[in-house]
Amino acid sequence: MSDMTELDKPTEVDNELRDEIRRISQHSRARRATVSKVMIALCAVALVVTAVPLVLLILQLLEKGLPVIDKTFFTTLPSTPSLIAPNATGGVSNAIVGSIALSLYASVLAIPLGVLVGVYLAETESRLASSLRVIAQTMAGAPSILMGLFAFSFVVHDLNIGFSAIAGSFALAVLMLPVIVISTEIAVRSVPNTLREAGLALGAKSHTVSLRVVLPAAVSGIVTGAILAISRAVGETAPVLLTIAGGFTNAWKPLDPVSAMPLTIFENAKSEWPSQRAQVWGVALVLVAFIFVLSLSARMWASRKQQVRN
Repeated sequence: MSDMTELDKPTEVDNELRDEIRRISQHSRARRATVSKVMIALCAVALVVTAVPLVLLILQLLEKGLPVIDKTFFTTLPSTPSLIAPNATGGVSNAIVGSIALSLYASVLAIPLGVLVGVYLAETESRLASSLRVIAQTMAGAPSILMGLFAFSFVVHDLNIGFSAIAGSFALAVLMLPVIVISTEIAVRSVPNTLREAGLALGAKSHTVSLRVVLPAAVSGIVTGAILAISRAVGETAPVLLTIAGGFTNAWKPLDPVSAMPLTIFENAKSEWPSQRAQVWGVALVLVAFIFVLSLSARMWASRKQQVRN
């Protein structure tokens, strides 16, 4: 019995081993805490470095853009300044109407096709699906001016439609398509497999399950991706620069030449009149506000849908 008691008592070697383990553990904990604090500080510095240019840009837009925005800015057509009236720049209603028309036409062209392709990529594992996925990812990273060149060559030149809203919307639709495809695939893949299995267990065909079960469950992610794609397309300059030709009327018909806010910024920034160059800041502020509202609406709508689902 005494031997067992002696074995249970910690020896001097055991105490030294425990102390060594405790010392190493404390050292490791202190090192991890130091590394964690350094990484948090680096993240804070990166956040500041990223936010400073954005804040400065917004402040500059507000400082230079707000003074040129008034009621006539949104309701009147542009005019050319002269020596008698050097500040007679008019408004940019034609650019606002044209941007809205281009966004609507491009959405009609891109969203249905992009959603169908995204669902196909998410629900199918084939060589065609793999090829389409690679094409979509490549198009998403391609320069936007290539979309404009393609639209100019195919729609304006080959089809002989000419510079028009449909040509510009086609270029923007090609630009939007990969974004919608990728976001739709991600949204559909995030739907739990139990929903698919439940639909198939009830005797529904696979395409019926995809359209009536999976697609409604992924609608929040799909809509968010579509709105973000529109937000990206509406601010692009290169595609519309080569396809719409611009216009000085509130044109919105598909076959008419139209204007757009990015095109107005590009043209007025080169003007010899200071009043037109100053107007650029107002157009830029309206364009940024429009994109911000679209992006914020997409985020809020997706967040609300997620809360309802949970």
